[in-house]
Amino acid sequence: MGRTSELNTLRAVLAGAEHEGTALLLQGDPGVGKTVLLDAVAVRARADGLRLLRLVGVESEQALAFSALHQLLYPLFNHLGELPSFQSRVLEQALSLREGQAPGRFAISAAALALVQAASEERPLAVVVDDVHWIDRSSAEVLTFLTRRLGSCRAAFVMAARSKGNGFLDTTGLRVLDVGPLAPADALTLLNDRHPGLAEPTRRRLLQEAEGNPLALVELPGRLSAAQRDGVEALPVNLPLSSRLESVFADRFRALTPRARFALLLAALDGQRPGNLRDVRAASAQAGAEEVDGLLEVAERIGLIRVDHLAEQITFRHPLARSCVVHMSPGGRRRAAHGLLAAVAKGEPERRAWHLAHASDGPDESVAVELTEAAERTLARGGAAEAAAAFRRAAELSQDRTARTGRLDKAAFAAGIAGLLETAHELAEANSAETLRGTAAAAYVLFHREGDVDAVFRILLPVMRAAAEDSVLEDADAFDDAFYVLLNAAVWAGRAELWPPVYDLLGRVSEAARMCFDAVADPARTAHDVRQRLDRATAALSPATPSWRVTWLIYSAMYVDCFAFYDGVWRDLVGHDAYDSLRFAQVARAHDAFMLGDWDKMLAVGSRNIADAAGHEYNLLHMVFTYGLAMVASGRGDEEALRRHCEAITAWAQPRRMNLLLSTVNETRARAAVGRGDFEEAFALTAALTPPGELTPHFPHFPRVFLDLVESAMRTGRVAEARAHVEAGRQARIDAISPHHALILAAGRAITAPDGRAAELYEAALALPDAGLWTYDYARTRLLYGEWLRRRREYTAARVQLSAALELFEQHLKSPPWARRARNELRAAGVDVGLPQGGGRVAMSAQERRIAELAASGLSNKQIAQQLNISPRTAGAHLYRVFPKLGITSRAALRDALKAFDE
Repeated sequence: MGRTSELNTLRAVLAGAEHEGTALLLQGDPGVGKTVLLDAVAVRARADGLRLLRLVGVESEQALAFSALHQLLYPLFNHLGELPSFQSRVLEQALSLREGQAPGRFAISAAALALVQAASEERPLAVVVDDVHWIDRSSAEVLTFLTRRLGSCRAAFVMAARSKGNGFLDTTGLRVLDVGPLAPADALTLLNDRHPGLAEPTRRRLLQEAEGNPLALVELPGRLSAAQRDGVEALPVNLPLSSRLESVFADRFRALTPRARFALLLAALDGQRPGNLRDVRAASAQAGAEEVDGLLEVAERIGLIRVDHLAEQITFRHPLARSCVVHMSPGGRRRAAHGLLAAVAKGEPERRAWHLAHASDGPDESVAVELTEAAERTLARGGAAEAAAAFRRAAELSQDRTARTGRLDKAAFAAGIAGLLETAHELAEANSAETLRGTAAAAYVLFHREGDVDAVFRILLPVMRAAAEDSVLEDADAFDDAFYVLLNAAVWAGRAELWPPVYDLLGRVSEAARMCFDAVADPARTAHDVRQRLDRATAALSPATPSWRVTWLIYSAMYVDCFAFYDGVWRDLVGHDAYDSLRFAQVARAHDAFMLGDWDKMLAVGSRNIADAAGHEYNLLHMVFTYGLAMVASGRGDEEALRRHCEAITAWAQPRRMNLLLSTVNETRARAAVGRGDFEEAFALTAALTPPGELTPHFPHFPRVFLDLVESAMRTGRVAEARAHVEAGRQARIDAISPHHALILAAGRAITAPDGRAAELYEAALALPDAGLWTYDYARTRLLYGEWLRRRREYTAARVQLSAALELFEQHLKSPPWARRARNELRAAGVDVGLPQGGGRVAMSAQERRIAELAASGLSNKQIAQQLNISPRTAGAHLYRVFPKLGITSRAALRDALKAFDE
């Protein structure tokens, strides 16, 4: 009643599910009618032939990772066979249906989306979600992922949450429909319809106090005496609306017998999932109660619950009824109910552990051990936030002081992984014992949230030095965790005085940590064998690999430009350290996207992760991704965006003396200056970072400015400085670090070579294995070669190089300043080149077309490489560029896509 507009909106959402997925969130105060609207959606969905899926967030299940996701996906498990086997395994592992290595949150979300897509192909779905604010964090994050990617699904997601209380659901970009109070006329109609014959003073008072809340209008009059309804007796003084509504259910609860109340308490604490009626029966039997179904029937008759005997499920008529049952039950009764539910949950260790924890009224080491084990399993599945809560409760239950300290440390560690930096900080401070892991957790927060490098060194160094004095490290993993924070702080600070103590501790870290140090601390001098060590480390990985080792590998790979080559191998292992590792993997993916020339992907990854970092107070990562956006802005000549990004970085990094982060301002401004031809500015900016002829110690970003310095020096007549810098790179053997390093050194040698050798060196640079993978530097090298050829009036050869460079700059990188340089040179070489046409499809190069045709015929990358005399990686890189041009995501779609492309 009074919801015509809302119902029309909801019908439109359902109607759209036939063609394209969409999501809508209903928001409103308790009792405003959200559940009634959801019921109307369910009825309409069934009438329209949609498959209906319903789930309800339950407060008591918030600590159980993926409990709501289980409600959503379990009915769709008959479609698991339609998914790739690894995705079906991911879902079975996340929902505790299969043992195995913890999948990452992205893998779980992507698999869930694939399952929804598969199910919706058979029949459109209507997914109705009530009480979103009670959904566990892990499920809410997956739900957020799904609702943002429904375009390819025939599914309508309609959700409801309390106003200003969406729980863990991120509503950014989500369509929200506010369900407000009923209009006065509609409120009066509803009251008269449900409670005719009320005295006028009573009616006015109820309308005034209900403030248009439908539940209050329906429920409150029924609790009045006949004299009160007739206006003979004055109405009682009402409490605030939320308390008043709860009191409605409280009266009904009090009307039940003690045994019926206890049965309802069991139902309230067990969660509203299919099969909970079995648990309530079993727990009641253990308590000596019989005929529990008769007790529940009474509660159903008075409107507190609904019982579905077919699904063996008890659901509360309204969330406030469930809350009322719990809050009105004495603590002793709640503990007894949890104890009975624990006894019947032996096959569900996490649920059992939490019931035991709630049943305990004091320290209990056996329960603490069981809850700790449950927390470890939850963390392994990627539920870091829930694991942190479990570790924290286990610490509260600990009888052994040492065990309590260890559990608090683990709670702080898990909270940090989950991005709950404030919680991690509180837990670290709550631990009175100064432990290595606890101190590392505190330092982690200081570094990522505050950017306080000096505080990190101040608190970490004494504890690490004390631990290093022992002949055998008591906790080698914790020492590596601490070293990870210390190394990060030293790298981003970029201050010479911080490095000696880091070197002092190198002898006590793992090989993985040492390899990472060699990759990132001073790569020009120590990173030459990191690629080979990464191969060995990757070969040694197993499902039991500790999370920190994967983090070290990701960090190492990023600085030797090979993360993309290992990403697929590591994807599942990253789940060990779900939050922190996934964030760092995102940093690595963003970096690789820039280096490999997929700048649109860099922008997408960067923008998405800036929002995520801001939401979790990961302020350093916020700046790191801002730097990524600045890299693209500099390459594309977007001066306004570059200015904004650089100002943001400077404002944050300068007061914290984070010199490496500050150096990114000069780096990106220099790239932009070279692009627009301002070589004097470019030389000044790059020379301030790495003086000509010197690869500055502990400056891991030297490759990112190497060619800018060399070219700007040559263009401004500083030939000696340019050659000195190339010679410094040659003596440092930077070409041994990675194929990308080899390309920039080879290009630098060609740029600075005398005319008699330049052509030979340019050809050698372009012929390097996998040179074409590094789109920006490869295109730049072809442009420079073409410019050199054109100046020598070798126009035919120049046109080949310049045309290739123009295609890369214009179509792949979408870089106006560099495309303009290439176009101007082509005109000077006698080619009439117009401006690029807007719209239309993106053309494929001849090489891309040939590789796509071979792949469509069924050849592998290795077989294609053998036919075309290229490397498998180059073949894969070309396919990587072809897929978005054809609008596809897999090789299986190539044949049809090529046919459609030709038509």
